[in-house]
Parts: sequence; structure tokens; C-alpha cells
Amino acid sequence: MTGGGAAAGDGGPPPRIDLHAHTTASDGSLAPRELVALAAAHGVTHLAVTDHDTTAGLAEAAAAAQDLGITLVPGIELSTEADGISTDILGYFVDPAAPALQAVLARIRTVRQTRVVTMVERLRELGAPITLDDVYAFAGADTAIARPHVARALVAAGFVDDVPDAFRRYIGRHGPAYAERYKLTAPEACRLVRAAGGVPVVAHPTPPNDPLSDPKRLRTYLPPLVEAGLGGLECYYPGYPRKVNRWLEALAWHFRLVPTGGTDYHGAWRASPPPGGVDVPPDTVARLWAARR
Repeated sequence: MTGGGAAAGDGGPPPRIDLHAHTTASDGSLAPRELVALAAAHGVTHLAVTDHDTTAGLAEAAAAAQDLGITLVPGIELSTEADGISTDILGYFVDPAAPALQAVLARIRTVRQTRVVTMVERLRELGAPITLDDVYAFAGADTAIARPHVARALVAAGFVDDVPDAFRRYIGRHGPAYAERYKLTAPEACRLVRAAGGVPVVAHPTPPNDPLSDPKRLRTYLPPLVEAGLGGLECYYPGYPRKVNRWLEALAWHFRLVPTGGTDYHGAWRASPPPGGVDVPPDTVARLWAARR
């Protein structure tokens, strides 16, 4: 389940790596075993399951990976926010049983559940014909319930055209049904991942219309995270042109971070390349393994 795995130069074919993928444990459309099987079918040799704010899918994914002969990197994606900036922190090689990690995840789950109740109430006041049961129909028993599940319920009810429409009109940050989430800061998330034996990495640092898309802003933003234990920067991501790859690689080199990458695969819920569809350097997993401390 854990381990650095092979790197280029071992004499075999180079590994195909995807370090960012989601399952039904959070907001993906495939069960953990189904995701691993799809990744294997696409030639992925090293896969990280990085569900939002939960490790619930890792045991099933690990069993499937062992059966199919691929290396699973146990991971997570922690949602953070401070000073109006939202940052997702990926954690690689985390111990799912780490008490401090699970304590924070339990608090996040509680807030998520309350948040969804509030959003459904506000949506009903706005005329949306949905109930809490409708939302949970899109989530499993151990799923980290979140806004995408609310959005899918709205689509199923015919109240919005699609998931982006739901966020744009109702449940996005400035929407009339938006409710605040648990406020974990990015440095706190980095320390939490390190305490769980993992390596924290900033996910997709340059989304459109994000203030951190400015290289100078991102360079200023990173030092407190590095001080808190940041170990990597996601430099390879769907839609990133080579120019963006290069300046992110330069930032990673400057701060001595491991450049990482992945598809952020969610299955049917979001358009993206299939698992393994983003080129990631063949030594990435080995470098992340070495970056643990």
C-alpha cells in the first residue's frame, strides 16, 4: 500500500502516475475499487486516492490495488480557507489511523452535515423542490457530504441545468443558499498531514480567476506553508499549459518542493482526462516517499 515504488531507470517501463483522484467516499462517481480498476485499465502503476476531507475509501482502494498489482499512495485532500483565499492541501502517505487527523476529520464531517442542512433549508425557501434525503441519495453512508451532492440533487430535480449552474446561481460562495464551512487554515492542514506521517502538497495552485494564479502572489503565499511542513506543489494538472508547468516547477525548485501532478479525476461528475491522463515525472512518487519525515 505504501512505499516509494519504482522509478525510471529500474530497467522496466517508466511508471504511469496519477496523484489526484476522487471516489464515492467524497464527490467522485466511482467506488474506490472501481476507480482503481479503471486506473489499472489505463496503465496507471501508481495511484493516489485523495478524497476530500476523508480517508474512508482508502482501505477498499488498497485491497483493490493489491489485487490488481498497482501501488496505492494513501492520500487525502484537505479543504482550507483564510483571508478569503481557499487552498486545497493534498496529503500523501498519510496514516489513515492517525488520531489527530481523524479527530479533525470528525469535526469537519459534523460541520459538513450541518452546512448541508442549512443549504437545503435556504434552497427550499428559494423554491427548490429538494429534501435532505434527495441530497444523501447521491452520497454513500461514509461519504464526506458536500456541495457537489447538493448540486446533483438540484440537477435531478430539474431546478438547475447542471452542477456548474447550481454553484453559479445558488451554492457558490456568493450564492443565496451558501453556508460557511469549517475553517481549517493551510498551515494547519500542512502540520496535520505531517503529524499523520504524510507529505503535504498544494493542489492545483492556479485555477482560473484565483488570486494565486499570479506567480508573484503565489510566491508570497507559500513561505508560511513551507515553514509548516509543505513538501510539494502540484505542477501538472489538466488544462495547465507548458508555460504554467514551467513557472510552477521554478517555484517548486526555489522552495525545495517536490513537483507533483494528477488528473483530479471525479468520474461522471466532472470533465477530466482519464486516470493517468496527465504526464507526471517518473520519479515523483519516490521523491515524495523520501520527503516524509
